[in-house]
Amino acid sequence: MEIDTTRFGKIRIKESELIGIRGRILGFEQLKRFVLLTNDENPPFLWLQSVDDRAIAFVVINPRIVKPDYVPAFSAEDLGSLDIQRIEEIALLSIVTVHSAPVRATVNLRAPILINASKRWAKQVILDDPDYPIQHDILGNKVDFKRGLSAEGRTGQNRPDGFSPSSAAAV
Repeated sequence: MEIDTTRFGKIRIKESELIGIRGRILGFEQLKRFVLLTNDENPPFLWLQSVDDRAIAFVVINPRIVKPDYVPAFSAEDLGSLDIQRIEEIALLSIVTVHSAPVRATVNLRAPILINASKRWAKQVILDDPDYPIQHDILGNKVDFKRGLSAEGRTGQNRPDGFSPSSAAAV
């Protein structure tokens, strides 16, 4: 299928690459289909592009690249709503906010996007954990950005059309 986007123009994707939202992304509850896009020039940042609204695309990152000890606790209800049965099915993304000065970019660790990577279903989960802030400084943590596209697959394959269970951190 072909989708027309504001940032990337027309792109071809496979139906099998769609990520369906079961739940919500805060402020964007009406959007239910996304695709994950990569950009060779900005690893390990990815784009979570809406298929339902061509103008909506979130910059996202594997939260473990920014905070290696990131281990959020998800409720049985959250896991069940995505039919997650095994830990290997879990993938995580966190939304990045790029401020007016890009060196002040932050990542939202309080509200990760929980994904069933095998079924390609997702939802944003609001954590009740003060150790995970809404605005976690990215550059102040001396992040190893090259690690994001390692051969071990920490953030998945560097291709604009794919998403695999290894595309985000498994918990």
